[in-house]
Amino acid sequence: MKVPGNTAIRGFARAQRVHGRRAALLPAAYRTILPLVILFLGLSPFARADDFWKQKPPSQWSHTEALKLLRRSPWAKVEVVVFLRPENQASYSIPTGTRHCDPDAIEPNGNCMQKGRVEAPVDSSRQPDGAPRLTPSTAFLVRWESAVPVSEAFARLEELGERTLAAFQGQAPRIPTDRYVITVKLEQPGFAGFDPFAVTPAAGNPDLRATLKTRRGTVAPLEIEFSGTGASSAVHFFFPRTLDGVPLLGPGPDAAEFNLRGVNFAVRSKFTLDPEFLH
Repeated sequence: MKVPGNTAIRGFARAQRVHGRRAALLPAAYRTILPLVILFLGLSPFARADDFWKQKPPSQWSHTEALKLLRRSPWAKVEVVVFLRPENQASYSIPTGTRHCDPDAIEPNGNCMQKGRVEAPVDSSRQPDGAPRLTPSTAFLVRWESAVPVSEAFARLEELGERTLAAFQGQAPRIPTDRYVITVKLEQPGFAGFDPFAVTPAAGNPDLRATLKTRRGTVAPLEIEFSGTGASSAVHFFFPRTLDGVPLLGPGPDAAEFNLRGVNFAVRSKFTLDPEFLH
């Protein structure tokens, strides 16, 4: 079958326009898909942009970067406080099944066995998937002091003339080579009168019970030391580095869980630790 010349030309031109549109779409598609592929493969140049301690020496850290290491980093975490009744029940609870329950505390039947949970409803003015708001808002700063970048961050703040700010962060008074030191500082009281680390002549030191758990076992602190006063007060726990003669942490990246119980409150913090950055 013969096709008229003008029809063939129009068809060829139309095909070229379609091909041109497809060709134009391809770069746009690549621009959209390629970053996602890179992100999932962990190849993005921005994936570790916040790990400035790996990219430049401490002498080049800014004030903000040094402070971030002490407050929001792999070795410093702000943890919400769980308030407990004397009978070890939650101060208040809303039935939510396994929502907000630690995965390790879910039994085979699907029930949450975590004691002392503080459950709070999602604010009705926020999106349904918003994070639950706890009232009162009380939190601790938990910091793994036996990390080289943490010590370097304190030193950097001193270099920058921020001695008062450094002192406010509750630095551990010492870092023994045979101990792992964890510092806990009240980040936000939440309500007046909550001072869990107050040391008084009448009552002495507060009753605090802490543990450090790794896959090799659980240890208690060998020493507990208090420092600072008022808003800068902190408590420091000195844990052994071995359990029955075996290192508490493995030679490669490892995980540790810190638990602290005081009078009617509890806090827990999990760390993923790289031995390259430990003392």
